[in-house]
Amino acid sequence: MKRKKAAKPLKILVTGSSGFVGSKTVKMLRARGHEVTEFDLINSGHDDIRFDGMYERFLLRGHDVILHLAAIARFSDADRDPVLALETNVIGTRNVVRLAEEIGARLVYASTGSVYMPINQEPPIKEDFKCTGNSVYGVTKYLGELAVRASKTPWIVLRYAHLYGKEKRGHGLVGAFVDRIQRGLVPTYYGGQQSNDFTYIDDVARANVIACEASWDKWYDIYNIGTGEELTAEEAGAILFEEMGYKGEVKHEKAREVDASRFVFDTSKAESKLVFKAKYDFRSGIRKMLKEK
Repeated sequence: MKRKKAAKPLKILVTGSSGFVGSKTVKMLRARGHEVTEFDLINSGHDDIRFDGMYERFLLRGHDVILHLAAIARFSDADRDPVLALETNVIGTRNVVRLAEEIGARLVYASTGSVYMPINQEPPIKEDFKCTGNSVYGVTKYLGELAVRASKTPWIVLRYAHLYGKEKRGHGLVGAFVDRIQRGLVPTYYGGQQSNDFTYIDDVARANVIACEASWDKWYDIYNIGTGEELTAEEAGAILFEEMGYKGEVKHEKAREVDASRFVFDTSKAESKLVFKAKYDFRSGIRKMLKEK
């Protein structure tokens, strides 16, 4: 059932508005009647969260919420340039916090399940699991979280599970497999028995919208955003191959140390308190993705 437009339209500043998550979320926010200000280095060339001075022209009174999505979001990019990851994911987030405090806006921060790595407790993963991060990406996103949670403005932290969707090309299990199949190359598992919580982009964008619209009692809290469905890489690959009609060769390589042996979220807190529940399991999400033009 389609959700009605918000009873009270909000003025929302979205950082990283042109990215994989941002572009989908902005569309949903506008469809619900909200006024969105986009802030993204990709399109503007100068909307850079790393430089506090760049915010002077964005100190617009009247923004109700800042949805902070801008980040160095790929493991490989963060490993290649850890200084840039630090400047963007930590210092940049601190700048966004400062802006939220100055203009009196609530702040929704997009975090990641990678902050739970390495996972030393038995999944499903709850929000009170220990966080450290075992990668440049995971560590910098967690440090960004800490800046948000220390802020003087109301905040919500959303920790995303493994995201997939049409625009996430060439990386992640789904993006990599689809890309290789379409180019006539052989899909490759790294390990295969490690599990994940694969979450479709439409669900993540909807969670962002719900957080932006949240009532006062939902703030100052952390929520796992995923499906709660645990699939091994091989199980997810088999579903993807079936939906794509792929019957070719598949390679296996050694598992990567950065990957958890088991990763699946306990989503009960988001379901009960934030009133968010994923609409798509993996098969239905893949079907919708493959139908998108």
